[in-house]
Amino acid sequence: MNKHCPHCGENLVPEPGFYQGALYMSYSFYVAFMVIYFLIFVNFFEEYLDYFLMSIIPVLIILTPYFYRLARRAWLALFIKPQDQEAVKR
Repeated sequence: MNKHCPHCGENLVPEPGFYQGALYMSYSFYVAFMVIYFLIFVNFFEEYLDYFLMSIIPVLIILTPYFYRLARRAWLALFIKPQDQEAVKR
């Protein structure tokens, strides 16, 4: 992740350890994904429920970079207000 926004120059690392909260946010994304994944398996593939257990770990490993990046973006959006485009151009 860039230290500064290439578009507006905003500092994307305001303090050391700023993104530790993103770990908790990514955990909530994992939980939401697993609940939805489980409900789909229970409702549509009930006889193949063993496949849920075998497939959830590889799917979560593959999605780890996506969820962590999404969590960092969401965490940053909670604390840094986007600047007005007119103010950036001046």
